[in-house]
Amino acid sequence: MAMKIGIVLTVDGVPGRAGEFIAETAQAMEELGYASYWAPDHVAFFDTINSTYPHSEDGKFGWLEDQGLMEPIMVLQMAAAATKSIRVGTSVEVITLRNPVVRSKHVATVDHFSGGRFDYGVGIGWMKEEYDASGVPWERRGERADEYIGAMKALWTQDRASFHGEFVNFDNVVAFPKPVQKPHPPVLVGGITKAAIRRAARHGDGWYGWKMTLDEIDEALVLLKHELELAGRSLDDGFRLVYGIPHHGDPNELHDYMKGVEQRGITEFNFGLALSRRTWREQIETYARAFIA
Repeated sequence: MAMKIGIVLTVDGVPGRAGEFIAETAQAMEELGYASYWAPDHVAFFDTINSTYPHSEDGKFGWLEDQGLMEPIMVLQMAAAATKSIRVGTSVEVITLRNPVVRSKHVATVDHFSGGRFDYGVGIGWMKEEYDASGVPWERRGERADEYIGAMKALWTQDRASFHGEFVNFDNVVAFPKPVQKPHPPVLVGGITKAAIRRAARHGDGWYGWKMTLDEIDEALVLLKHELELAGRSLDDGFRLVYGIPHHGDPNELHDYMKGVEQRGITEFNFGLALSRRTWREQIETYARAFIA
């Protein structure tokens, strides 16, 4: 299969699934030929979530009681330190819940520690409760995300960085060291809505889709190509197409679906897997045998 294959790995910090687990799984994935190691993001969870989850039929977000997620940048820094070639990335980070000046430093740091192997997947999230708890307005979060991306790019690329917007303002910021990757780590904008796809075309270096039917992927790609054209860009400019699904079960059942995704021009495919603390090696070996040449 020509698509690059990666895994989105939940690291929740329970016994047996923390620091050592990150290093061991990252090393094994690199040995097996996986292209990338991804960490998902939520800053907080709640016993009652009234927000609608966009990737389930009933709008409910299935999560275990008292479960959480470790900070993705720190997870990826450990994964990068344990490996030599596999790329690491956020899948995807809620960019609007972080201060962009501070977060740009985090991103530049992990890009250095990884030797330029970091992909910055970003989105605006779906859980209003997270915004409320973080003290960030839910309203106009899309416009806020656009500015945060622009501000970070300024900090990564300008010798004395300045940015002036509604949500972010600074002048002559000395932000060093700059990232290893030039002009900056790839910004992959996640989301399946029209607004998210438009944001990817205007501000991203790629689009990161998640859990769609083949027909829905077709519709998204038509819109993406249109928005890229409006922005004076095209897929031929090195714009990346990353896509993923959560999966539990027999990977061999996915061959037809994977073939359909690949035929649509998707070049990077990620599996969101819930790896067992005892059988995780067997799990990732099964997916590797099925999809990695």
